[in-house]
Amino acid sequence: MKHIKFLILVIIFFFAGIACVLAQGPGFDDDVVDEVPLDGGVSALVVAAAAYGAKKLKDMKKK
Repeated sequence: MKHIKFLILVIIFFFAGIACVLAQGPGFDDDVVDEVPLDGGVSALVVAAAAYGAKKLKDMKKK
């Protein structure tokens, strides 16, 4: 039963993802820069996640 619930959940997320992708417009012309700037906010989250993971690994090795 647990596997069936997981499979149904995966299928729902798969089809929801497809619906979001198909709902997007065609995009910009070639002369428009549409790149996403990854600045301090994302970098801070990555550093915080790495520090948290390192702390968890250190705590696991102590036990």
